[in-house]
Amino acid sequence: MEPVTLRTERLVLDLPVGSDAERVARYCQDPLFERFLTTPWPYTEEHAHGFLDEYVPGAWESGSELTWALRTASGGPLIGVISLRAKGREVGYWLGSDHRGSAYMAEALDAVCTWAFDGFPGTEVITWRANAGNVASAMVARASGFRNTTTATTTVPGRDGEELVGWSAERRRESEAGARESWQPLLGEVTTPGGAA
Repeated sequence: MEPVTLRTERLVLDLPVGSDAERVARYCQDPLFERFLTTPWPYTEEHAHGFLDEYVPGAWESGSELTWALRTASGGPLIGVISLRAKGREVGYWLGSDHRGSAYMAEALDAVCTWAFDGFPGTEVITWRANAGNVASAMVARASGFRNTTTATTTVPGRDGEELVGWSAERRRESEAGARESWQPLLGEVTTPGGAA
């Protein structure tokens, strides 16, 4: 599959490239990444180059995972990453610490979902999972119209392969009544992010 560029009111979502390695490495050294993500830890620029030079283009080519860099302008610096995996149509994302609180990720997630329903054949439902407690990531999913589907048995894979307690949600093409309210058991009236999204 050829990489696709998406544009929103404030963002350009395009292919992450080797020249983004320094920023990816710096952002992925955030202590929240150790707690909430499965990226290698400690994260190095070598990890970033492997991700950008090998994994991202190979996964686009095979269609197994589509990964975009978030930028505030064409050719601008990377501020975050969002991906859509073919298996389970599962989204994953992170935003650099100095850009959190901007609602950039909710904007990007909405753009990826909107595109996927028409541009990624076979997409009927898009799923989201995160480690339990990743409030920032959950707030992004909630803002983007995902319905909380967490159960007592929801898990996510840990960095070492073990299954961890997780949260989950899904989004369909048409907005669902009560989707926002479905988050009440997890988020209550939380309005301040506290995670890696």
